[in-house]
Amino acid sequence: MPATARQRDLLALRIITLGVVALAIPVGAVAVFVAGIDRKVAADAIAWAYSLGFFVTLTTAWWPLRSLRRWDRERRIRSTALLFLGMSYVTHLTWELGWLLLREPLQTGRDAWWAYAWWAYIDGGDARYALAPPELVAMELLSVLNGLCGLAALLRLRRAEREGAPTGPPILILMGTAVVHLYSASLYYLSEVFAGMPNVDTTVFTDLWIKFGLANAPWIIVPPVVLWWGAGALGHRRLASS
Repeated sequence: MPATARQRDLLALRIITLGVVALAIPVGAVAVFVAGIDRKVAADAIAWAYSLGFFVTLTTAWWPLRSLRRWDRERRIRSTALLFLGMSYVTHLTWELGWLLLREPLQTGRDAWWAYAWWAYIDGGDARYALAPPELVAMELLSVLNGLCGLAALLRLRRAEREGAPTGPPILILMGTAVVHLYSASLYYLSEVFAGMPNVDTTVFTDLWIKFGLANAPWIIVPPVVLWWGAGALGHRRLASS
């Protein structure tokens, strides 16, 4: 029986939680530009839905689901790591790539419906995305390239597992992308903190702790999990071949 058939509860849970993440921005945009909801209220709701939805999705491999009763810790770690990597690469190749391509029109398009996906975060979350300083452009370019490399490695890993081919090379690349995630996210946080937080509204809880803080925290918290999984997977491979 295929794994997806045995784990329908996990699949359903992830569809629901990922659906919250994926629909947060488009639903918020409709609320603002169709229903006339205040854009700041909608942006705050988007931030909560996206940030909490992302984290909840990453915990699904640890829920007491019936189909996961026989999963050991290693399998749960693997599932969490690969899920994070996939979600991360999609983020890099959608929101961040879009910002790189549209960063100049965005500076004058605050009230345009197509720009709300980015301005919902810029308003209160981090004004650097409106100014597009060179260091931020460099960080986001690195993230997009990281996403391209990682997505290719993730697809290669899936193919290698199906064909019984060596999985070491794609696992090493995935671990490398986790290191880049950790580096770029740390630089993103620390560069703003050391500057005195001039681009974040520190007087508003949602802007500081949810938009700027929680929304970016997975790229600090989960990369060590990816490295733990990758090191273990490579270690098992070496033991099996010895």
